[in-house]
Amino acid sequence: MFGLFKKKEPEPENGPFMEHPTGDFDSAIAAMEDAIKRLRHLPKWDRWIAFSAQGQGNGEDSYEFAEVKLLGNKLDAGEKPLDVPSVVQNAGVGATALVADGAQYSIAGASPQEVAQLLDTIFRDHFGLRPFDDEGDDYAVGAEWEE
Repeated sequence: MFGLFKKKEPEPENGPFMEHPTGDFDSAIAAMEDAIKRLRHLPKWDRWIAFSAQGQGNGEDSYEFAEVKLLGNKLDAGEKPLDVPSVVQNAGVGATALVADGAQYSIAGASPQEVAQLLDTIFRDHFGLRPFDDEGDDYAVGAEWEE
């Protein structure tokens, strides 16, 4: 029950679920970890959510985009299969954190921090996303519900 002094949480489907950088988190990984924690605490998670990252493209003023979709403990990285052993190793997580499951992947064995590390590695290594020169080693990331 929401009283006058208790903040009502926004509905999951209204606007972006997560955006970075906004000043709330020090890194894309921290923002994604928080988003995964909030997703896993939802009473019902029955729609895909897209995590989209933006970095520097081939030219100085060009952009590169990458997207990974999640639904509960399922991860969909798109058409090109992930090199699971490489992703797991580069993310610094255990082998059970990312397991091939048909055309998708299971992240059931991963903590929110490990999921964020996996997403970061997928964006950087699988998709080749590079941070802009003036952003240090960070990049923009957001999460929105699929229609």
